[in-house]
Amino acid sequence: MMAARSRKPRGLSGVPGGPVEVAPVGFVPAVEQARILAEVLSGMELGAWDQRIVAWLAGWDAATVLTIASWVVRARETRPVR
Repeated sequence: MMAARSRKPRGLSGVPGGPVEVAPVGFVPAVEQARILAEVLSGMELGAWDQRIVAWLAGWDAATVLTIASWVVRARETRPVR
């Protein structure tokens, strides 16, 4: 399996920068979770349903939101430059 870069995304407090081995700990308010999701999804066109799901996801527990945000960041990092 290819090792992911382990750098922490800039400005994304709490978002793991590499493979997640244990659940991230701590409390992150829903407003901050929404900001984190918006940041990792920036540059991607989102439809009304996408936005609704982002808002719904921001209400989940911090461990889930931070892990999903980490997936998005790491997936973007592994894409080849066009």
